[in-house]
Amino acid sequence: MFVQLLAIATLAASCVYAQNSTNFTVTDVEQAFQAAKIVPDVLPSFNPTGILNVVFLDNTTGTSVNVTPGANLTREQNALRPQVFLTTNDTSLAQQTFVLAMVDPDAPTPQNPTAAQIRHLLAPGIQANGSVTSGAALVNNTPAISDFLRPTPPAGSDPHRYILLLFVQPANFTTVAPQFVNSSTPISNFNISLFAQEVGLGSPIAGNFFLTGPDANSTNSTNSTSTASGAASSSTSPASSNTPSSSMRVEINVASLTATAAFLGFVMSFL
Repeated sequence: MFVQLLAIATLAASCVYAQNSTNFTVTDVEQAFQAAKIVPDVLPSFNPTGILNVVFLDNTTGTSVNVTPGANLTREQNALRPQVFLTTNDTSLAQQTFVLAMVDPDAPTPQNPTAAQIRHLLAPGIQANGSVTSGAALVNNTPAISDFLRPTPPAGSDPHRYILLLFVQPANFTTVAPQFVNSSTPISNFNISLFAQEVGLGSPIAGNFFLTGPDANSTNSTNSTSTASGAASSSTSPASSNTPSSSMRVEINVASLTATAAFLGFVMSFL
């Protein structure tokens, strides 16, 4: 039992490190969205004020995977709902409530996106836990409207773009949103920009995205509309961290590290 606790603590520590291990700027994300044609395919424009750091736990290796915008991930790497963190110099966002969405604009294939967008996640009632200037964890306080649906691009498809967007939640969201989307609404043929306009979400304050293709042994049909996603433009590449274009950087979350260290000390006291 103690060994299991130690393993859990070690994993927690690695996830905290992964939270802050990427080094990309707001401008890098903005440029990556443009290069991948997320603007205008999904959003009419994108002017983020913060960094959305996305961390998956690999379903097979148990290691954490930090998403750099435009990164290629395997289906094993993104099978589980990710942890998300917000870093911003706008401290007024610390007390806000957010809506997190994840969409696939390329279903069933990038060349024939007749089912797009697929709604992979729509989660309101999210709040920052920690300092937003150093990377606050975003925590769900209410059930998701559409719970996380793992990427499953169909056999024969090019890789799909999976886009995560963070919006400030308006005060009347819980009463207005069900008029357009609820738990029984089909996840296909969704339009995040139209939905944002209908419910007053405004423009996303942060975003991130990754690419995922079908497994080599995938047998699901290319006509599937359940979780198909599309490929980014051939010009898409992960955001560069070699030529910084903004002073905003993902920094170490001291509070999270302290909490993890305390937990490790607690576990070690029993060994």
